[in-house]
Amino acid sequence: MSATHSFQVAEPTLFNPQTGRLDAARIARELNVPVGMIASAVGRKAPGVRKHPDASSLQSELRRIYRVWIALVDLYAGDKAHARIFLNAPNRHLENHAPMEFIQSGDLAPLEAFLDAMSVRQTA
Repeated sequence: MSATHSFQVAEPTLFNPQTGRLDAARIARELNVPVGMIASAVGRKAPGVRKHPDASSLQSELRRIYRVWIALVDLYAGDKAHARIFLNAPNRHLENHAPMEFIQSGDLAPLEAFLDAMSVRQTA
């Protein structure tokens, strides 16, 4: 691989700098939601997530939320305010549910599929 290629984490502020792992509290702050909502999204109890927001056992599900957020910010050309509005507004393509409802329930698959489709349309 060429030395001219650089790899960056799309949103390094969402990672605990000491452990290098995604941090549920940082993600909650970024999405402007309570940590308890992120805990629900990953199928855990809020007190445990608050106590260990970057636990290795949370990483798999936190990565899914992270990918949704990064894809959304990318679709809005880095405009996080509009990305947050998108998350909270009912969407006719999601049966008039707000995308945040999918995150809150931990049912990310419909939202992931929708964002993948939007991304494909944007690059086509």
